[in-house]
This record gives sequence, C-alpha cells and structure tokens, in this order.
Amino acid sequence: MTVILVPAHVAAIEELEATAAASSVTSSLRSTATTMSDVSEWMTAHGAPADWTGDSSEAANHAMTQVATSTDGARAAFTRVAVACDKYVDRIVELTATHAQLVNGRTTVNREIDSLNTRIEQSTADDIASLQGQAEALQGKVDRLVDGITKFWDDVESAEDALIAAFQAVDSTHEGQDAADRDTTDIAALRAELTRLGGDPGAINDWWKDLTPAEREALKISDPDLIGNANGIPTGDRDDANRSALERDMDYLETLGDDRTSEQDRELAHHRELVNAMNVPGGAIDPATGLPVDVNLIVYQPHAFNGDGAVAVSYGDPDTADNTAVIVPGLTNDAGSIAGQGRDAYELFKQAAAGQDADPPASTATIAWMGYDAPNIAPDDLLDVPGEIGDVAGVGREQLAENGGHLLSDFVDGLRASDQRPEDADSNLTVIGHSYGSTTAAHSAADGLDADALTLIGSPGAGGGVDHVSDLNMPEGKVYVGSADNDFVTWLGRDGDLGMGHDPSQADFGATRFGVDDGKEFHIDDVGQGVTNHTSYFDPEANLESLDNLATIVTGDEPTVIDGRTQDANDMALDWVKDEAQYQADRAVDATLDKAEEVIDGGKDWVGDRVDDFTGLWP
Repeated sequence: MTVILVPAHVAAIEELEATAAASSVTSSLRSTATTMSDVSEWMTAHGAPADWTGDSSEAANHAMTQVATSTDGARAAFTRVAVACDKYVDRIVELTATHAQLVNGRTTVNREIDSLNTRIEQSTADDIASLQGQAEALQGKVDRLVDGITKFWDDVESAEDALIAAFQAVDSTHEGQDAADRDTTDIAALRAELTRLGGDPGAINDWWKDLTPAEREALKISDPDLIGNANGIPTGDRDDANRSALERDMDYLETLGDDRTSEQDRELAHHRELVNAMNVPGGAIDPATGLPVDVNLIVYQPHAFNGDGAVAVSYGDPDTADNTAVIVPGLTNDAGSIAGQGRDAYELFKQAAAGQDADPPASTATIAWMGYDAPNIAPDDLLDVPGEIGDVAGVGREQLAENGGHLLSDFVDGLRASDQRPEDADSNLTVIGHSYGSTTAAHSAADGLDADALTLIGSPGAGGGVDHVSDLNMPEGKVYVGSADNDFVTWLGRDGDLGMGHDPSQADFGATRFGVDDGKEFHIDDVGQGVTNHTSYFDPEANLESLDNLATIVTGDEPTVIDGRTQDANDMALDWVKDEAQYQADRAVDATLDKAEEVIDGGKDWVGDRVDDFTGLWP
C-alpha cells in the first residue's frame, strides 16, 4: 500500500496587536515636545526683568537658565522617542500588509490541501505517482509559508525591541540632558535655510529630503506651524507637524475653561470641527491599500483671515495616490465648516473606489481645501435682490476669488512637488470648485494651475476675463461643468459690475457639461429647497448622478455628457422671478377668497344661531 504524505493544515495566524493607530501616540509625544521647545525658547529669551539688579537679577537669570536646560533635556528625549515611534509606525504599516498576505496565503494553501485530499480519496492506482508529486510540491508551499510566518513574528519583535530601546535610552533626567548635549541640530540655521527658499515648493521638497530624520523631527517639533504649512514638504510630515500644533492649541484653550474669550471659544469650536473632519472615515478600510483610510491634516492656520482660519484635510495620501482631487468650497465656508466639507470629500473618495472595475482599485486622495477667504454670506441671501447680491457678486468681492486662486495654485504646486510617484506617472490631479469656489478655481486656472482637469459645479460664473473654456489653460476637453437647472446660484453668471463672469455651463462657453439631478422646484417661502439644490452635488442620496460623474472625472474617465445651456443664466433667473410673482399672486387671491368664504360661512352660522335663539322664546 502506497502512502501519500499530505501536509497538515497551517495553523491560524494571530492578529497583529499593534496598528497604524499608534501614530496618535507619536502625535501626542511630538505635541508635548513642541510645548517643551516653546518653554525653553521663552526661558532662554527672557531673563530677569529689566529693573532687577544685583543678586535678585542673577538668581532670576540662573533660575531661567536652569528651567530652560531642564526643558531642553525633556525636549531632546521626546524628540528622540518621536523619531523612534515614527519608524515603528512605518514598520507596523509594512508588517500589517505582510500579515494580510500571509493570511491570504494560509487560506489558499489550506484549500489546496483539502482539494488534494479529495482527489486522493477518489484516485486509482494509476494516479499515485502524480498525486505524490503534488503532495511534495504542496509541502514545499507549506514550508515556505511557515518560514514566512516565523520571520514575520521575528520582525514584529525586532520592531518592538527597537522602540523599547529608544524609550529606555532617555528614561531619566540625566539621559535626557545627555541627549540634549549631543544634539547638534541648529534649528535657527535650518529655519533660515527654509526661509531663504522663498516658498518654492520644488526647492523646499529637495531641501527637506536632504535633511536627516533627526533634523526633520527637530523642525516638526520646534516649528510645527511653519513646517505644517510649507508647500513642498511631504504630506505625511505636514500632517505630523499640524497634528502637533492642533493638539497643542486645543490643550491650551481647553485649560482656560470659563476664562476663554469669545474669539477663543470660536477658535476652539473650529478645532473641534477639524477633529470631526479627521474622524469622518471612522476607521474604514481603503480598498486600494487594505489599510484604514489615511487621513492627513495638510493645512492648519487657525488665525488666518481674521480668525476664519485656513485648513485642509485629505482622505488618502496625495503623495502616492494614482488620482487626487482638490475640492474648493464656496460661500459661508471657513475652518468652522470643515467637517461638512470633509464629508463631501470622503463621499467622493468612496465613490471613486466603488466606480472602478479593478480589484484593488486605483488609489485615490480627495482633499477638502479651505485655504482661502470665502465670502461670509448664506446662499439663500442671494435671492434678496438687489440687497445682498451686489455685495457678493460685485467686482470687489471677486477679489477674494482672485486672491484664493493664487493660494490654490501654490497649494497644488506643493502637491506636485511632494508627489512620490515616478516623474512620468504623476498623480492624475483634478481641481473641483463648488459655488464661489468654482470662481476661485477658474481664476487659478486662468493664471496657471498645474492640474490635469478642472471641474466647476454650482458656479455663479467663471470669473472676469474668462470668456471661453480656452482661457482656463487646461488640457483640451478637460474642463467639466455640473449645473442643476434648479440651482439658483448658477443663474448669476454674467459680466459687469453685478456678475462674476460667464456661466460656464453655457454651450458657447465650450466646457463639457455632465449630468446632475436638477433638484426640485422651489418658492421664496421654501428657499431651503433652493439651497439644497445648490449644496447637494456630493450627496449620494440627493444627487447620486452628480457624485458618480464627479468620481468618474477624478479617476480619469469621461462622465455622462449632456448639452450645454442655450438659455442665458440671467434669463433663467428672470423666468423664475416672473413665475414666482405669478405663484405668489395666485396664492394671495386664493387666500383672499378663502378668507371671504370663512366670513360668509361665519355669518351664516351666526344668523342661524340667532334664529334658534329667538325661536326658543316663543314655543
């Protein structure tokens, strides 16, 4: 009797306890180090008060120096540990991917073992030699898989040992101070070098890559506000710096409690909205990577634009993504509305993955970019003619779009500089401007925007000086427009003092118009529906057609195309006004008739009652 030795099933692989979420610990360590750095710099710069002299002055200066020295040691310790944590998290991300591969490999090989056992049970003597060869080949697969699992756990242990060693190396005051004494990083010189680069994203990226890990970490800790907002710094490093700054600022404001001013209350509310935006995915898995969605805080300037703030949050990493979308919001938006903008960006992120046939799909990054000063006016106020429309649509207010266009171009240049893909395969980058943000994006394109496609949705106009799609300097056929016929903001396109340029959805403008849900008709006493028509382009329930076409554009394909408008935008507004006037007049007449009927019916009832009263007097 011939015995065929079939390998046993490979045992289940334990879950990896550590995850990329450990990066939150790094952020907290970095934030603490930033606070230490701030204290040390302040202590070093401020000795005894100017009117102190003699022993008291010397004592004060000595105390300041001692505190500064102590905080330097703590800062150096936190910096060293933060570097180690960064390396550990990067390694855990790699090992998580390896773990997934091993689990899939185990599933496959165990199925092959079951299949071989079934074939053996059904075999004849003539099959023995072939089955023996299959069993030996399968044993080789099992051995290689087991070796891979063993190496995996060795690598996990090695990563943990390196992290523990980094903590142990600076777990005392003496060791922290020794780390500070051996730290030769000249922060001031590095800061000066960055300043001399003059905001050139390409030069900044080259400079950053030439720094040592310790120098990069030192800068992220000492100058998070500078590093986090420097276009050209890699997205991951900007995120590190900005999260540290955000945590530092929130800690400070929360400790003030009831002593906060109204401005500080507003700032703290903005910070909490930003945290909500960063938590939008809720740990969901990115189908392109098999890992949790990579959320990055790319811009964090809480005091910009008189406290409105400037922020940008990405879902996915634009430095490595196959496709990137930058979404520019419009009216009423500032840092305090970033959670809503984030939800729009994340809906687009999900739709972009869902609309692809490839498995896994091409990677995508969508960015909610609130990096400019948008007009502070509610969309429904645009129907107050001629009240608010002059304030928003006037030439003076278009200046905000022009200024925002320059900032948008700078931001996109930074994304191009930090793109880690091969030079001949840069991320396919689409800029999507909504509402007033479309005017901002159009200004940016007219002045020179390094994007592969431009999409304008709910647009009040493409900006002064833009008469045709060719004025936007985009690749041919890569300017797209989405406009719901019942979106009243799209009725504003016109030239002159009360306009923000041509309606880009007009057929003679030359852009590619794609299909969207036109929304429901609305009346002045139901203006909320009109606002919904304007704000639902990213809403999968209210306007899936729009969202699907936007995702198609972002992934580099062509959307469902419809004809451009032939009716002038302002004529659409005028038609609505006429129809609304007739509707309100009809309602007034109906209301008058209803009231008259009520009076007549009431009179009849009164007369009837009185007849009954008098009848009762004479039986």
